[in-house]
Amino acid sequence: MSRHKHSSQFYLVIFWLLFYAAVQASYREGDVMLGGLFSVHLQGASEDQCGELDTLGLARVLAMIFAVENINNDSKLLSNVTLGYDIRDYCETIPKATRITCDLFKDKCFMNITQSKKGRKSIMALMGPEESSTAVVIGGCLHMLNVLGMSTSATSPELSSDTYSHMYRTVPSDTFRAKAIADIVEHFKWSYIAAVGQDDSYGKNGLWSLVKEAATRNHSFCVAMTEFIPHDSRFTSIRNIVTTLRRLENIRVVILWLFGSYPRHFFNEVNSQNLTGRVWILSDEFTSYSDSDYPALDGSIIVQPRSFPDVGFQKALTIKAIHEYFPEWWREITTLISNCSASMEDTSNKGVCFQNFINRVQNSYASYIIDAVYSVAHALDILVQESSSNMTDNDHHRKLNMDINAMKRLLSKVNFVGLTGNISFNELGDRVSAFYDIVNLQVQEAPNAKQLIKHVLVGKWEDNEQRNKRLQLFEKIRWNSPAGSPPKSECLEQCSPGTRKTITSPCCWQCVSCPRGTINPIPGSASCIECPRKKQSNEARTKCVDLPLANLKYSSAGGIVILVFCAFGVIATLFTFAVICRFWNTPIIKASSREFSLVLLSSIILLLALVVINLFEPTDTICKIMYPCRYITYSLCLSCLLVKILRISSAFQVPIAHCCMMSLVNKIMQAVIVITMHFLMLLVLLPWIFLDPPINKEHILTDNYIFIECNAYSTVIGKYLFLATCSYILLQTCFCAFCSFKIRNIPENFSEAKRIAFSMYIFLFSVLAYHPVEFSMDGWYVTVVDCVTILLTAYGFLCCIFFPKIYIVLFRPELNNLSNIRREVTQFSFETSCVRVNPIFNSNIQHGEVNGTYRRTRVY
Repeated sequence: MSRHKHSSQFYLVIFWLLFYAAVQASYREGDVMLGGLFSVHLQGASEDQCGELDTLGLARVLAMIFAVENINNDSKLLSNVTLGYDIRDYCETIPKATRITCDLFKDKCFMNITQSKKGRKSIMALMGPEESSTAVVIGGCLHMLNVLGMSTSATSPELSSDTYSHMYRTVPSDTFRAKAIADIVEHFKWSYIAAVGQDDSYGKNGLWSLVKEAATRNHSFCVAMTEFIPHDSRFTSIRNIVTTLRRLENIRVVILWLFGSYPRHFFNEVNSQNLTGRVWILSDEFTSYSDSDYPALDGSIIVQPRSFPDVGFQKALTIKAIHEYFPEWWREITTLISNCSASMEDTSNKGVCFQNFINRVQNSYASYIIDAVYSVAHALDILVQESSSNMTDNDHHRKLNMDINAMKRLLSKVNFVGLTGNISFNELGDRVSAFYDIVNLQVQEAPNAKQLIKHVLVGKWEDNEQRNKRLQLFEKIRWNSPAGSPPKSECLEQCSPGTRKTITSPCCWQCVSCPRGTINPIPGSASCIECPRKKQSNEARTKCVDLPLANLKYSSAGGIVILVFCAFGVIATLFTFAVICRFWNTPIIKASSREFSLVLLSSIILLLALVVINLFEPTDTICKIMYPCRYITYSLCLSCLLVKILRISSAFQVPIAHCCMMSLVNKIMQAVIVITMHFLMLLVLLPWIFLDPPINKEHILTDNYIFIECNAYSTVIGKYLFLATCSYILLQTCFCAFCSFKIRNIPENFSEAKRIAFSMYIFLFSVLAYHPVEFSMDGWYVTVVDCVTILLTAYGFLCCIFFPKIYIVLFRPELNNLSNIRREVTQFSFETSCVRVNPIFNSNIQHGEVNGTYRRTRVY
């Protein structure tokens, strides 16, 4: 009951509105009537008044009339059926459009009431309206009245729903237009733009489609400013929006989703505030009869449904035809033409004004209107063919009037090639393909010295089943900029390589240098990339470079100093070697164990070679050489020194300990001592080298340097074997140092006991200084300690054991004789007591060495 009550109230309201639907109309009687709802005039000061004539609306009416006339003259389409039309002007006003729609379909509202206008037949389908906001309201009415509409310029995505399934469209939805505009913005790399739309279904849904499209593209561009112009306060809102755009100088590109009179009002305010230097991207065609009034449009872009011009329609557009079809509007048309000619000095050029007017009447939507009329005609033709059996013409007409509700089923079957391409509709009444023209507005000088804006086709955009390249620009766009190049529209300059964007607002950023250890080679990127483990960022933070090697190098200052000491040591050692060989048979050389002196000199050469190897970048091979050679060389030096010490102790019968007195140390015994000590060394060293050999190891200090060193072991077994090797060397060093200390006061010219003891102290200090550093620290200073301790050991042996002998041989040759040696031994014997020379040692004196028996009172 409640439902019927509400329906009755609705019909009463509609009935009341019918009495106030007084509009101008173009009418032609036909067997089948089509309604037309177009805005031939712009909106006036009030809802009941119409504004000035809109040439675009006039073009749409002409296109519908032209299509109906063509179909009536086509014998192949709707033969024996004549189409008629009832076209109304709603002056861009939604209430007026609603009243007209109810008047056109009043028979649907009141089936039991006689038609208010005698002789007028039922409307089969409605062409229009133009604006999306009006189409949303009218679409609801059509759905309620269960009749069909065919919009040719309402592009709002809101109409793509079941609620408006009675509203079919030959023009593509603005969902496609948003993709086209987004492609243009991306093509010119505009990342910071503004968008202004009218506060209705067309503007809001169009801009939201653009914002959603930006989100799907990972925000390759940002709509920094989104403003809507409400209908009631549009002049104030437009003024505030233009003022804001003047303040935001970094926004150089503005999307305008405006329709009807809104663009005219907007650019009037742009001129008033002298807002220049912007690229305007218009979502629809904007034509004013006085283009010179809008110089700010120069360089702007229009994304409009593709214009598919019809030669027949262009020929039909004559002043005579316009006068014939629109006698009620002829006065306004002539006024527009007169305004043009009034500015000309020669009124004979009025023909130019007529032609300019005709050119403006032709617009991109005319072909879509023609295709809309043909879509209904094809649907009716299907209906005629389905009901053609055994019926007279009157029966046909009656059948057509009875089957208005079947139009939806019939339109789903429509599939033909029209002016705008293949015409077919999906379940929501939308086209499945989209074609747009990219038009550049260019200000040019007219013959009368006035400026006119020329519409130049510079590209196209397609989305169809072939999936070709969507955006194609084939003409150079003329920009309104000093350099004639595309302007930049971005919050800030793109961040340079080595910096990253940090977002300060949803659409803006600051450039921050990448942290140490990260890079960003891509301009404008929002993140920095961390360098691999062995690399660091360069100073510009644009690429990763290898971390510097912190190892001591032979080319560094410290390495050069060490090499100089090594070179001097090698030269001194080779010189000593040569002197010993040259004075091989002199007493002082014989007294210093010639053979073992040469072995000791060779060990010194090996030590100096180890220092040089230390300056190379460690590898596994170098590490396997360094450690064994170091300890073998140490053992060889210690063995030679121990032999010297024991030989001196035996020769002078000075015991190392009270319980240990060697009476004979001949050459065989000396060799046995050396071999035994090396054998014991190899017992612990070889298992270490074979089971867990030294390897190189990298120490990486992130973002600083890499230090490569030799790691003595990798496993627990290797660790214990390495410690055993070090312990053996330390034990051997301590034993030799103790022995050298015990014989330190024996005559130095014979066996240089004091200097051997001092060299052992140096060697012991070197061993004790190096190994704690080796075990506890990492870094280039470990290499320095290693090199310095080895050099100290080598120079200790040279300076303490060999240089005094060389000095006597070269500079005091008078001391290098048998008598002098005997004299020194005699002097030593008077200072001590009970010093007995070994008999074997005594026999050697006969051949140039010391002999004699001495007494001593102290035992060392």
